[in-house]
Amino acid sequence: MKPIAQLFTNLICGLSFFIASSAWCAYPEKPVTLVVPFAPGGSNDIVARQLAKQLTAQWGQPVVIENKPGAGTAIGAAYVAKQRSDGYTLLVGSSTFTMAPAVANNLPFDPIKDFTPIAMIGEVPLALAAKPKSPGKDAREYFEYLKATPNLNYGATGVGSIQHFAGVMLSQALGNNMSAVQYKGGSPAMTDTMGGHIEFSIGSMTQVLPQIRNGMLRGVAVTSAQRSEAAPDMPTFQEAGIKGYEIQQWWGLLGPANVDPAIQEFINASVNKALASRELIEFLAADGGKPKPMTIADFKKLVHDGLIRWATIAKQTGITAQ
Repeated sequence: MKPIAQLFTNLICGLSFFIASSAWCAYPEKPVTLVVPFAPGGSNDIVARQLAKQLTAQWGQPVVIENKPGAGTAIGAAYVAKQRSDGYTLLVGSSTFTMAPAVANNLPFDPIKDFTPIAMIGEVPLALAAKPKSPGKDAREYFEYLKATPNLNYGATGVGSIQHFAGVMLSQALGNNMSAVQYKGGSPAMTDTMGGHIEFSIGSMTQVLPQIRNGMLRGVAVTSAQRSEAAPDMPTFQEAGIKGYEIQQWWGLLGPANVDPAIQEFINASVNKALASRELIEFLAADGGKPKPMTIADFKKLVHDGLIRWATIAKQTGITAQ
């Protein structure tokens, strides 16, 4: 272990002597796995790999990424829920973690009882990315086109995913029953949008901005209340006439149930330290994101509040697993 990382570990262990057994102080003494419940190339995967670099440098142990896509993130989440509660297997969760339970039937896990929220990573607005030769000279005209054209398809990453909710909310606002095409991750959805096989995808700016900048996708509008500094020429949905429309993506780390509190605190402190690094701040900012360090208690509240919020929205919008 590198000297600075060893000093950091020793300090945490020393401060925690009276509240935990000494056994955990060796953590991590082997590689740690971050499970991404999406295919490679999506925002969860991109952010996880950047965080893994920071944690590897801090801990002196490899932090590896394992992609387990499918079933609207349920496959990856269920896998993590069944692992040992030793901190060596963590889920890179996102807003979808709090959305999928609102619509999915018979999930193979309980989002509250089977997980330990540990650390918030950051957040980013979404952006509607349309196929390159889509109609309309601006966002307002493009939304008018969507409103007037039946049988349109858009990309989502599983039933109850943030892309699915974003699309249904837009469809209802326009009064047009557009259909979601479900993918195992944001990357294949964007690939089909670039190829013109579907009309648009609403993905995190971390993922879509590079494709918008190189002309492979058309950036229409962002889902945040204010314009993004990373794409100041792109209007908000509200500016383009979709009143009250606002949604943002977040990422965070969750472990299986009953992770030792001392290990939770160590991981949380390590993530927050990584989020203060210039490298990670600049990486997130380049594509419209920002770090969002939190205490364990605050992140746990964000997750639990999200479960309630999206269950309510699912009832209001009629989003179901069908």
